[in-house]
Amino acid sequence: MKIATEKSFAYALNENMRVIAALVVRSAVTRFGESRIGFIWVLLEPMAYVGIYLAIHASMGTRIPFGDNAILFVLTGIFGFRMTRGIARKSERGIISNQPMLTYPLVRPLDTIIATFLTETTIWLIICWLFMGGLSLTMDRSVIVYPAQFAECLLAILYFALAFAAFNATVSGLVPRYDTFLNVLNMPLMLMSGVFFLPTETPPEFQAILWWNPFVHCVEWFRTSTYLDYNPLLSKEYLLGLSTGLLATALSLERIFRRRIISS
Repeated sequence: MKIATEKSFAYALNENMRVIAALVVRSAVTRFGESRIGFIWVLLEPMAYVGIYLAIHASMGTRIPFGDNAILFVLTGIFGFRMTRGIARKSERGIISNQPMLTYPLVRPLDTIIATFLTETTIWLIICWLFMGGLSLTMDRSVIVYPAQFAECLLAILYFALAFAAFNATVSGLVPRYDTFLNVLNMPLMLMSGVFFLPTETPPEFQAILWWNPFVHCVEWFRTSTYLDYNPLLSKEYLLGLSTGLLATALSLERIFRRRIISS
């Protein structure tokens, strides 16, 4: 009986992996199959943020908030926030993008989220490697001063992005206009995440508000791996705990309201 159960579990796991692999291929084809401009835009977007920041910085004659390189400062902020939100945003739309596939009994809503998450993660890790590697060559030094902490940071960011995406996707299927609410929050979230400023240089009352924004911790964690003496407004426990809570809630909602989520 035990052997049969183990074989049954192994078979179910293998089938689920095959479903996710097929959805990953479908997600990649949907993303870039019709046009290669999509990947170019993903490359251009961080460059646009950097260009705008440098233009404002030069016109106002202000000092760099931290460090000796304005590009490094803004890139760490952009990747800390934009990579996290970009992966989550695309992943949370995985259910909508793969709606026809949900008619198959083997495909579950969570599978579509995971598949899109894997696709977007691959894309953003490549973009991050290109930009950080290119900047390292330009500056003639390594910009990742703590490689182990950088790897830890990326894993934490990806964990939060998956949890945030799963939570938003399930709630969007249950609450009308929730997706619109998320769209409205995008710009305020970025402006309040420390992308262009140092959270620790703001008044204590403002820091107390910023602390609750999980994207601040993503940005600050990213920067701690690229600067030797950076003083962050960072709580790793809060970010990981929130991620676990969001993911647990999402898994529960998906299991309880699966039919309603699929039909929505």
